Amino acid sequence: MTGCIYCIDNDILKKLATFDLFDETLKLFDISCAKTKVLETAKHKFWGDWERYKNGKSRKYEDRFVNYERIIQIATNLPQIIELEINQDFFIMLSSLGHKDIESSDAILISHISEIIQSEKSAQLLTGDKRLLRALQNIDISMFREALVHKIWCLEQLVLKNIETHGFEFVRDKIVPVRECDQAIKAVFGSGEVSTRENSLSTLKSYIEELREETGNLLHPYPNEF
Repeated sequence: MTGCIYCIDNDILKKLATFDLFDETLKLFDISCAKTKVLETAKHKFWGDWERYKNGKSRKYEDRFVNYERIIQIATNLPQIIELEINQDFFIMLSSLGHKDIESSDAILISHISEIIQSEKSAQLLTGDKRLLRALQNIDISMFREALVHKIWCLEQLVLKNIETHGFEFVRDKIVPVRECDQAIKAVFGSGEVSTRENSLSTLKSYIEELREETGNLLHPYPNEF
């Protein structure tokens, strides 16, 4: 997939950086940093989250496992998606829906990737926001759903592909110490250091298929390739 443009949402950035699998994931797709884009607001959001945590103002248990320094470093150095530069017609269409699960940052991301796909058919979106995916499946504007068919990778797919490429023990040993930062991944590696490949892969595939049933044809077909 060399040459593809990959857009990454805040949740995927947060989880992959915390799992110490961000660089490994780029290698899976042979992606260069120049072809990997994040929201321009991501670094500000995570800096604010980190400050709240350091000042004792965060009540989220999972925050104690999040690698904010690494997240902010990545978000600062990668090419950024800027609101003023996206297709404003797309953005207005999505924003006008008033859908509770499509926030302004989501509308920016989806508008940008939808426009890119017009000329770069191989572009992909990596997202950990399952609520957004369900919302996209149910919105009335078909052009967005049609543009994103099989263009989206969820977190569980990326973890599974990392296991397939880098080995189960390698991925398990990276994730287990910080698995509390994501409920689904915590269940995948529920037995901690003694989690087995068979059980973990079965759980990952179950989550992927459940999300696929809820979101139609938005997810990339992996691991069920055409």
